[in-house]
Amino acid sequence: MKQVMQRWRRLFIIASIVAAGAGLYGLKLYGDQPSVYAASTSSNVKTLSISDWSSEEGQIEPYYLEQLEHWQDAGVPYGSKEISIAAAQYANKSEDAKLEVKDYEGKQDALIWSNQKGYVEYEVEVEQEGLYELWAHYYPLPSHDGGNRQPVLVSALINGQYPFNEARSIVLERHYRDVDTERYDEFGNQLRAQVQEVPGWKETAFRESNGSYALPLKWHLKQGKNTIRLQVLQQPLALHELGIRPAAAIPTYKEVLSSYPQDGLREGEPLIIEAEHYHYKNSTSIQNVYDRDPATKPSSAGKIAYNTLGGSRWMKGGQTVSWSLDVPEDGFYKLAMRANQSTVKNMSVFRSIYIDGNIPFQEMEQVQFPYDANWRGVTLSDSDGQPYAFYLTKGEHTLSMEAHYEPYMPMIIEMDHISKELRSILLELRMATGNREDKYRVWNVEKDIPGLIERLERIREQFIVLEEQMKSINPKTDNVAQMLKNGAADMKSILSKPNEIPYAKERIATVQESLESNRSLLMDAPLQLDQLLLAPVDAKLPSMTSNIWQKTGGMFQSLFYSFKDRSTTTSGDEDVLDVWMVWGRDYVDELQRLVNDRFTPETGIKVHINLIQNPQLLTLANASGMMPDVALGVPVNVPFDMALRNAALDLSKLEGAEQFFSRFNPGMLQPLYYDGGYYGVPETVRFKVLFYRKDILNQLDLEVPDTWDDIYKMLPTLLQNHYNFYMDPVDYTPIMFQNNVDMYTKTGLKTGLDTPDAFKSYKMWTDFYNVQGLERVVQSFYNQFRRGDIPIGISDFNMYIQLLVAAPEIANDWAIAPIPGTKQDDNSMIRWSGGSNPTNAMLFKSSRKEKQEEAWKFLQWYMSTEIQTEFGLNLEQYYGETFRWNTANVEAFARMPWKPEDLSVILEQWKWTKEVPQVPGGYMTDRELGFAWNRTVVDSENSRISLEKAIKEINRELARKQQEFDIIGPNGEVLKPLELPDMEKPWEGVDEFVE
Repeated sequence: MKQVMQRWRRLFIIASIVAAGAGLYGLKLYGDQPSVYAASTSSNVKTLSISDWSSEEGQIEPYYLEQLEHWQDAGVPYGSKEISIAAAQYANKSEDAKLEVKDYEGKQDALIWSNQKGYVEYEVEVEQEGLYELWAHYYPLPSHDGGNRQPVLVSALINGQYPFNEARSIVLERHYRDVDTERYDEFGNQLRAQVQEVPGWKETAFRESNGSYALPLKWHLKQGKNTIRLQVLQQPLALHELGIRPAAAIPTYKEVLSSYPQDGLREGEPLIIEAEHYHYKNSTSIQNVYDRDPATKPSSAGKIAYNTLGGSRWMKGGQTVSWSLDVPEDGFYKLAMRANQSTVKNMSVFRSIYIDGNIPFQEMEQVQFPYDANWRGVTLSDSDGQPYAFYLTKGEHTLSMEAHYEPYMPMIIEMDHISKELRSILLELRMATGNREDKYRVWNVEKDIPGLIERLERIREQFIVLEEQMKSINPKTDNVAQMLKNGAADMKSILSKPNEIPYAKERIATVQESLESNRSLLMDAPLQLDQLLLAPVDAKLPSMTSNIWQKTGGMFQSLFYSFKDRSTTTSGDEDVLDVWMVWGRDYVDELQRLVNDRFTPETGIKVHINLIQNPQLLTLANASGMMPDVALGVPVNVPFDMALRNAALDLSKLEGAEQFFSRFNPGMLQPLYYDGGYYGVPETVRFKVLFYRKDILNQLDLEVPDTWDDIYKMLPTLLQNHYNFYMDPVDYTPIMFQNNVDMYTKTGLKTGLDTPDAFKSYKMWTDFYNVQGLERVVQSFYNQFRRGDIPIGISDFNMYIQLLVAAPEIANDWAIAPIPGTKQDDNSMIRWSGGSNPTNAMLFKSSRKEKQEEAWKFLQWYMSTEIQTEFGLNLEQYYGETFRWNTANVEAFARMPWKPEDLSVILEQWKWTKEVPQVPGGYMTDRELGFAWNRTVVDSENSRISLEKAIKEINRELARKQQEFDIIGPNGEVLKPLELPDMEKPWEGVDEFVE
């Protein structure tokens, strides 16, 4: 009975969280303005406790909501007394923490933490056990003191432990403002404003870095001495003081209303604030965007005007925007806004509203903005449609809106636990079936795999409950609710034939992957704002929607202007350099701004940057005689293909080429070589490194592998503990290159795979999957690494950015190392790898001689260290870490805001990068090796026989293409050997940048 009562108590608590914390809101129309309000909890919504899964094996710490529920169950009270701790008076520190106590920016005895390593500990005496908030008085160090524009990330341990998972990544934000906003190009289009950091000391409560929750985190401190350990994960900072404060009690609207004065202004004209004219923001990723709705002000119909704020540029939890309000008189005001929330159909998003840095009453903690396909006027109102009244005094006030997704957190936690349970079930099924289907075996699942049916049935019930919870927030079915409905149906179908469950692994895996992908939708909160209106509470608000005539006129106006808009255009002026760029619009706009600000004033050469969506347009342009002067962002095969067709310009013959190419790894130049020249230059690098989970390897008592022999030694331990190692099945270059295999002969006329070393390497490659147990198909190494299922593997730059941006909860638990190497007879180590040359730049022969010279000047300027550095830093400043520029210019690369220890690893591996040379028909190499891999690994064909088949097909296609381009004659006689370059030693050009 006691267990039953405890379970019902949990159900009641989680129901309260879903009602109060998950925000069961609705939408009412209030004239022209829909009102956002809190509605009562639906009584027929079944809920399950987020603690039901908390004993799950492999869970390191609970989520914050789970831990908070545990503390509430245990009756832990709220704290009562505020305590201040001088940052300089720490009790202990690690040796690698570089600390200095000095006066800094007006504060005496500030603790300067100038590196991103180590920890400091503080000891504090607490009179009463309870839940407290932790605060910091801090100063993020600016660039001249070693910082950059990333937020500061720290972790916090209480008495030697992380109390919850979110404690592993706490954010201390920076503030920014836009400057030089009124800038326009020659066509009258507004240029994006520059961003400037707002310096100064800041005070904030500890918040988790994902911005999941509306309120600061609460921390359990025991009576007596407590130890607080802070670790810096990202960015140097100065600390002046730490605070331990009782959680602030936020009153209800009713309580606040009763405290207002009885008189005050209630009528008058509304104060209209253009949303794009904000005072400051806490993320450079928050951007103004242009919108062409007829009612949006100012108009952006014919020319680009950044007339709104946000949308997909203001969607991550924790992102905050603040506006200044000049209130004309003391009085009662209502708050309205012209908003668009149409990104994800039927999904609501949430904001917290702050006035002068505080949430004025509880109803402003989680303000819901329901989905609407059109721009709407929104007034903050109660459930009866009555606008909330804010009493403001005359003068300057600050209004802030912070994005979060706390109402979805109970579902996110539950979906995470379900996903882990599904992965556990899949692992058990793989072990039970030997990861093979035996169609002649008859299963009795209830006996052979006890408890499996019950576990799947429980998951089916959870899908139904989660769907009901989603519909309580979003009454109309959204994508996540539909996925949950489909998941329940899939589970029911699988359970209908229980003895066939061992053959349903793919269906279960599909459900699990769908759950993961849709779970991330709940974490995005895009909201676009045009105007904010602060009006006396009884004032009439203006219309904020477009009528049918405005929409019709706007449609025809947009249609008219669409004939003038071109993704690819030429200026029509022979004096203008025509550049095609195969990147996104943001990259094009930023480069055009740099050109207008820097290149054209310095050289007098006008440049027009054009966006093209597909590099195949270059082939069509070549056939039609409409080639550009410069192409940027082209894949590695394009310069060679163009050179083969006599369309590309040989850069190595131009003036200053030797110095120009010295900035780039010669191994990355190999695919750009043809007939004695180089017809392109690497623009970006997709470095490959070894990713590993420090926490899991420590748990398994495993060392970071240095060689392939180390991988062989660690695999049994990984597999015995249901882990694995990841290596992309299509990437053969590390094993081939490290075993002295050249993909082609020196002449480039035959494949180089017909050698003993190649057969040995091929067998080693395929044996990893046939013998060593590596998984043949991994849907997402990032997801499995983040969850800890595959705690080690080889991946690239994209993986690094994903972990950096989207996995802050494990920021302190993963690291990188050079990829496994191969020891030579003299005990030296080689670590060759390829596949790191994603995009390139090139020039064309079709341009006039004068244009070729100008294009060469532009390319030298664009790929210079100074411009690549500025271009990359600006991209990350405006759009966030997702836009980290992985330039192939090694010096500029080193100036990007990498973690110092990561940069050393990346550059150390970079010196061992070399690419597969391009030859006519070379596309057949990857294709046939892929076919051979499938024959060997999937069909169990002998490795030598399979590779011999590939060699035959590769040589046949090489000969056919060589005849087509007059490299060999009809009888096989050699007319023009290719004489491929080779790289035998690592590139020493990175050494000066490696610490």
